[in-house]
Amino acid sequence: MTDAGENLFGIALSELGTVLERIDESRIDAACAILAGARKIVTYGCGREALQVKGFAMRLYHLGLPVSVVGDMTTPPLGAGDVFFA
Repeated sequence: MTDAGENLFGIALSELGTVLERIDESRIDAACAILAGARKIVTYGCGREALQVKGFAMRLYHLGLPVSVVGDMTTPPLGAGDVFFA
């Protein structure tokens, strides 16, 4: 790797570390509890975010959670107790 590449890589890692230090883990736990307790979860993203959202939905599905992606033919209507994740 070039010196410039190593420098950019180091900057990116430093910025990620700064973000991770600011995360309130209790909020992450609360979000996980909401997702785990949802009757249905529907995710939405557009552009490059859509790829990330679809990957996230797939991981939730692998965990056994009832998840769909907006735009899929099987996406159900949402109601009380459901989560819309955008």
